[in-house]
Amino acid sequence: MATKAKKRVKKKNKLLMFTVSFVIFLILSVIGGYFSLLYAGEKMIDTTKLDALKTEPSIIFDKNGKKIMSLVRQKNSDYTPFNEISPMLIDALLSVEDKRFYEHKGIDVVRIGGAIVNDIKKGSLAEGGSTITQQLARRVFLSAEKTFWRKTKEMSIAVALERNYSKDQIVEMYLNQIYFGEGVYGVGDAARVYFNKKPSDLTISEAAMLAAIPKAPSVYAPFANREKAKERRDTILRLMNEDGHITLEEKEKAQAEPLPEETKVTSESGFKKGNRAFIDYVFREAEAKYDVTEEELYRGGWYVYTTLDSNMQDAMVNQYSNPKNFPKDGAQRGVESAMIVVDSKNGGIAGMIGGRNYVAKGFNYATQMQRQPGSTFKPLAVFAPAIDLNSKKWGRNSSLSNKKQSFNGYEPRNYNNKYSDSVSMNRALIDSLNVPAVWLLNEIGVGESLKYLKNFGIDLSPEDRNLAIALGGLDKGTSPLKMAQAYTAFANGGVVSEAFSISKIENRSLGVAHVHEVKQTNVLKPEASWEVHTMLERAVQEGTGKAARISGRPVAGKTGTTQSMAGGSNVNKDAWFVGYTPEYVAAVWMGFEPEDKQHLMTQGSSMTAGMFSKVLGEGLKGVKSGQFVQPAGLRGQEEEEETVPPIDLAADMTLDNDKVVVVLSWIGGLPDYTYDVYRIKPSGERVLIAKDLAESQYVDVLDSTTLYQYMVVPKTADGEEKTPSKMVDVNTKELEKLFEGAEQHHEDGTEFPIEGDGQQPGDWSDGGTSEQPGGGFPGNAGNHGNNGNNGNNGNGGNSGNGENSGEIPVTPPDIFTPDPGTTSPGIELPPPPTEETQSNDTHG
Repeated sequence: MATKAKKRVKKKNKLLMFTVSFVIFLILSVIGGYFSLLYAGEKMIDTTKLDALKTEPSIIFDKNGKKIMSLVRQKNSDYTPFNEISPMLIDALLSVEDKRFYEHKGIDVVRIGGAIVNDIKKGSLAEGGSTITQQLARRVFLSAEKTFWRKTKEMSIAVALERNYSKDQIVEMYLNQIYFGEGVYGVGDAARVYFNKKPSDLTISEAAMLAAIPKAPSVYAPFANREKAKERRDTILRLMNEDGHITLEEKEKAQAEPLPEETKVTSESGFKKGNRAFIDYVFREAEAKYDVTEEELYRGGWYVYTTLDSNMQDAMVNQYSNPKNFPKDGAQRGVESAMIVVDSKNGGIAGMIGGRNYVAKGFNYATQMQRQPGSTFKPLAVFAPAIDLNSKKWGRNSSLSNKKQSFNGYEPRNYNNKYSDSVSMNRALIDSLNVPAVWLLNEIGVGESLKYLKNFGIDLSPEDRNLAIALGGLDKGTSPLKMAQAYTAFANGGVVSEAFSISKIENRSLGVAHVHEVKQTNVLKPEASWEVHTMLERAVQEGTGKAARISGRPVAGKTGTTQSMAGGSNVNKDAWFVGYTPEYVAAVWMGFEPEDKQHLMTQGSSMTAGMFSKVLGEGLKGVKSGQFVQPAGLRGQEEEEETVPPIDLAADMTLDNDKVVVVLSWIGGLPDYTYDVYRIKPSGERVLIAKDLAESQYVDVLDSTTLYQYMVVPKTADGEEKTPSKMVDVNTKELEKLFEGAEQHHEDGTEFPIEGDGQQPGDWSDGGTSEQPGGGFPGNAGNHGNNGNNGNNGNGGNSGNGENSGEIPVTPPDIFTPDPGTTSPGIELPPPPTEETQSNDTHG
């Protein structure tokens, strides 16, 4: 027993000796580590870095390697000593950044402990816990890498700084080195830029505002995001009150003061005004993707190679500076607008307008806006998914229901309130009909559509699981950036390219280089993509997107408008056009922000389509036009179709048995083709006047004074529509020759009977609409003349019942007097087609 007791005692003694030895070792290690830390910190301090930052500027280049700007920091021209800095700024800084600054020795153990716990919880390396001394050490002596080793070096330098400099000197150096946004370093220049004052003259509110910026200059600088800047300033004022630096009354008075307005000094700090939205986007992308902050870019030494096409950006700036390119202004402000252009092959952003009055780091309508996209969404949500899911069942010539109907209580309406038993998918997209789109979505299922939309890169919410998405009726909406990105699928064989602005960013002195990796998603089969593309191309050639055409270049795209809730059925809340050439995809949006009864947009997608045409036409000037390339598997069919002669249509006006007629004749096509003949009204509406003709001629007897355009659509034996003829104006030379003969026959000056009000010839109108004045008809004068009263401004009918009632009058030559802007001799061109409107639904 005694032996066992001795063994236990011996064992305890060994354990005690080991414990004591370990504690002594730990103490010596801590002491040794502390002195090693001090020694390392002393070695890492380069006092020259405390005197000045780098002066080599960072340079930003466009896609062709052309320098577009240098990021030259605003030099700290007047180093501000501690005694010339407002005490209020010191108090504000300590309240928000380092309450125990005058108590610790460079490291606040309590704050570090809390930060470590937060890092573990979040699974990230946050920046919390750093004292002002540590921040000075990090910003001056260390790189931006976020590692625990950097944190160790930071603490080592901080301890060494505290041993070599007083607290006041450290605060002084910090405030003279810190970044305050807008390329401004140091409290002296910051006070001048933001308040046009010396640092010693800052008020409580101004001091709190400057103290708010360093945490995140791109967010809290007062010119960047005024709402967030004010919120943080007011928070600091509250903390100053809680810490006893200011009274409650002083706090409330300071919080009521307005933020500073942007000054000339800041607005000219190196930015080309038109590029500002793009450059701000580059800053955000550099930090989000490559962890390079705006502050680091302004320190210098960085080379940023972007995707900007300077010619395209300049074209955007030029066209956006012309008020005529926009709908009419409201009572207090103009229509807002945004546009973005991306490379159709890789998604590189070639140009960006963030708003007509975009301000530095302000709200970017091109990238941050969320508005309903209207009918531009139909190809993404309905037609592309349907064709891709089942190309044997669905295609451009498939028959879709166009009956007015209810889908479990949801009743979409076509913008023209016209319906039929069926319509081809091609025609439904070209004419932007709503009912067929909703019907087809109901057929394929909303769930299938949502899967495709996710792959297209469209952000959705649970509330979007409904048929309204067929017409772009999204719960939260989307942005021009997202729409342009999605449409790259139609321009690029079914592949969506993620948009980006930085192709490469490097800092040679730091040995850092990041190269962008193009991110692409195969969303559609190439055949399905091409099928949708052909419809989008025709929508520009002959449909609602005609204003987007560019001379000498192929264009495809889709218009879209959404109905205003503040105005009537002829008022649009949003107007869109999303389209592309072989080189670029672009999205344009216009609308009042916000909208109210004094700010209503009566014009629509013709304006956005027109902006697309003007910008890309100018931006691609001098660039050889490319061609849309059909997928390899379909090229044999393309070559076969190219051998078919195109339809060449002629339309000649003449008299036939005292009736005014238009003789239509055409050549081209194949022997087994049949033909549909259409009138094109001045409003752009197509009216079928002859169907399935086997011959190549048709005589249209005019029943009104409306001057139409005409178009012929060839069809194969199985009903497939082929490439239509161009829309042609009427040739009036033959009729004018007849009039010349009539003038010679009636040399006594006897006038021809005129239908209308007995004094003026009837207007070129088909009886009047809500947009056009009414007018008399040339036949059955009395009855038809009264129809002119249907127009809001119509007056062509009261005298139509006169003695010439029922007589077929011949229009005299003065009706054909040439007007400015005419192309056909003596005939006034009809107005361009108005954008589609609808009374209830999100629409074309």
